[in-house]
Amino acid sequence: MLGGAWAIVLIGATSAFIFFLKINLFIAILSAFLGAMPGLLIVLFLEYLVLKSEKLAEMEKQTALMQKMLENIAKEQ
Repeated sequence: MLGGAWAIVLIGATSAFIFFLKINLFIAILSAFLGAMPGLLIVLFLEYLVLKSEKLAEMEKQTALMQKMLENIAKEQ
């Protein structure tokens, strides 16, 4: 999905740039930036979801390790 979001960025930027290049170079560059913004927001959101998922998996591993440590401490006493 992340690759698709980057494709949206590329398509939005290039299509806006090519469309407005006939008018003015500055406007074409500005419109390319604005055309890339929706895709960049999607990339940002997907990266946030991946980060949260990895954090959750790491916290689950740490919880399992802590439970094993508590069981070992309880057996020693």
